[in-house]
Amino acid sequence: MTAFLAHPIRLLAFAFWLVASVAQGAVEIGQPAPPLKGVLVSGDTFDLAEHRGKVVLVNFYSSYCRHCALEIGSLETAVETYGPKGLVVIMLGVDRLADKGRVARMLGIYNLQGGMVDELTECGFERRYPTPTAFVIDRDGIVREKLWGAKTMPRLRDLLAPYFAP
Repeated sequence: MTAFLAHPIRLLAFAFWLVASVAQGAVEIGQPAPPLKGVLVSGDTFDLAEHRGKVVLVNFYSSYCRHCALEIGSLETAVETYGPKGLVVIMLGVDRLADKGRVARMLGIYNLQGGMVDELTECGFERRYPTPTAFVIDRDGIVREKLWGAKTMPRLRDLLAPYFAP
């Protein structure tokens, strides 16, 4: 690696790659949510911009992730609890496209909507995050939270309840 970085052209190329990869999917708390469009595994289209006025939780997960399996029931409960009040949960599978059937089955079991990251038509988020990673976007389209790790129902309740307080 040292020999690689000692060469000025390689070092410059590496620096450009690093800056581009960080800048491409940088999602900032307190800033407008980046674009997110695509087709869900159900065949329905999804456009994050069309959900202004609702609270949206975008969850990047993998059907092979143990922590994702732990949280998915809590996400279903959150949709049952807060969905009628304006919560939308979008699950984005970071799995290989060959595993789309597995992802679709998992979403179907838990009555959640979602799609495959690699099938998004527009994505201002990174295409890969440590799973699970979630973003909470408020009714005005502003990113308010970034969460890593499994989300239990008590944690989701603490996180989401203030958005739905009377």
